[in-house]
Amino acid sequence: MSAPENHTRLLFSVIISLLVVLSLSGCMDMMFPGAEPPKLFSGPLFRNRSESVIPDPGEAGSAESGSSQGYAGDESISSGQTGQDGSTGADYGPLKPIGFVNYGEFDATVSAHTFMPLGQTVPATPPGASTVSSANDGGGDWPNTSRFISVPMGAYSWCIDWEEGDIDEDGQIDYFHYIQNEPTILDENDSAELEFAQEVAISAPPSEGMIYPGRCEEIEITCTEYTSEVNVYTYMSTSSDNPPDLKAMTNVAEYPSPAGIQVTSGGTASPWGAGMILWTTGDYTEATTSNPYTAFGAQIFGDHTIGWGRVFFDGMEIWRGDASTYTIMEGAQYGVYVEVRCFPPGTHTMRVECLGIEGSGGGRSLPSGYYGFKE
Repeated sequence: MSAPENHTRLLFSVIISLLVVLSLSGCMDMMFPGAEPPKLFSGPLFRNRSESVIPDPGEAGSAESGSSQGYAGDESISSGQTGQDGSTGADYGPLKPIGFVNYGEFDATVSAHTFMPLGQTVPATPPGASTVSSANDGGGDWPNTSRFISVPMGAYSWCIDWEEGDIDEDGQIDYFHYIQNEPTILDENDSAELEFAQEVAISAPPSEGMIYPGRCEEIEITCTEYTSEVNVYTYMSTSSDNPPDLKAMTNVAEYPSPAGIQVTSGGTASPWGAGMILWTTGDYTEATTSNPYTAFGAQIFGDHTIGWGRVFFDGMEIWRGDASTYTIMEGAQYGVYVEVRCFPPGTHTMRVECLGIEGSGGGRSLPSGYYGFKE
């Protein structure tokens, strides 16, 4: 490796280390006062976030094609196939895969904690991708094949979390996490093929260092720039550990929207409890606000007979897929919560639209429940 390349890696390593130290020393005491000292843990797998890359209808792996290719719903989520931010125009270059090998005792979820784009000295909002890295329990394949994510090139630190069980017997599951301090540099020298992708060693729990209570997603991440980051979750947002502060139901005739939020619907959409059912191609619901929220999301949910849909943010498509393939509660509830955060001040619009394409359960309709907002 040439001297300039070594210099660049060293510069990234120093800067990312400083970012991690500052975030841990300046924020953790405020976020987790009275945190318990490190301990050994035992417990089942923690899985809470999921996102799938869904093809356009007719592409390989789509509901319209003859392929049987599947998409990971619980074990792996991808940030997409380009490093371009459609909102700001910032281009972080092509994505590269990176894997995580878990040498610890328990399965863990890994996500980016800090991110500095390649060739830059100013940190950016970390990608929302995460994946599950399985522990070696002596059974099955290890490392698990779905331990990879694809992210823009740059310098990263990682957050690793896992489930412990109800330690304090308060009726609530307890979660813990730690920050991987050693920076990871992902650049042009890293392979774009999974077989030769860079791998990061993790351990849940870690053999040394601090362990903090809570999930990684419970860490308050300050938006360092307006990236309009998109996250797709397989859950009911109101039942999650990080629910929206406010929601606007889509059936506004019976459930008026909060002040400053306008919700409309079109096509043949009809009321469904507090929400609206989108029956055919082009049916939609839409929410617009100029209020200074930090996150803006749309909840789609129903039974296994729901079909394909897509979500727009300020006119740009940010998600498309077969909602019936996202399992919220096995045999009962299916769908996604699509959320955008770190968007610039101003007026913003989110739209849920039915594609009229038959889902895996045989239905074509799409239930649009509500829009969520975080202050």
